[in-house]
Amino acid sequence: MTNQENKINFESPDGSVIASEEFSGPIVVSEWTTIEGVLGVRFKTWKYQDVSAEIVDGSLIEFMPGSMTEPQYVETDHVFDENIQQGKFLLFHITSDGLAVYKYDSSVKEVSFSLQVHQGELMCLYALKENDQPGEIIECEQPGFSLAKLVTVSEGAEIIGDLKIPPEFWQARKMLKEGIEDNLPVDILDMSEEIK
Repeated sequence: MTNQENKINFESPDGSVIASEEFSGPIVVSEWTTIEGVLGVRFKTWKYQDVSAEIVDGSLIEFMPGSMTEPQYVETDHVFDENIQQGKFLLFHITSDGLAVYKYDSSVKEVSFSLQVHQGELMCLYALKENDQPGEIIECEQPGFSLAKLVTVSEGAEIIGDLKIPPEFWQARKMLKEGIEDNLPVDILDMSEEIK
């Protein structure tokens, strides 16, 4: 999708080029939007100048250190591609195979990582407190976001659709909300260690 050489300036992104697997071109971007009840996270939606937003579009998401998105379940047949441009993150991904948690540090140049989330799966993104500037994620949706149905999952839910949500996920979220990042009750796959 993107790499460290052609970063997008989140403050003035209009006209920046985003390349996905199928599309590439300059983008048009909205103003900042905040999410009610979610502290420290804001986003701008983007679309290609020359491609219908119903086909592909996305968001530029900014995270203050220690902030986290709500857990979201993809109800419709969409693919969300989460590409970390800047910062250190924990990415929670629940599929029919269970819970996976990835730790990613964008400053490790040898590692390129994006999280793909499909229909019937859940995601939650957390910016580690050690970030000294806002974390940045470039999200791409196919088909476009306007047709997607993302459902915010109620705290403590054990199941949504056919997806079982393990209690460790909620325990980890509670700890992170309280500012505790150590000894989370989940296995974390550190992507920078995978290359060694």
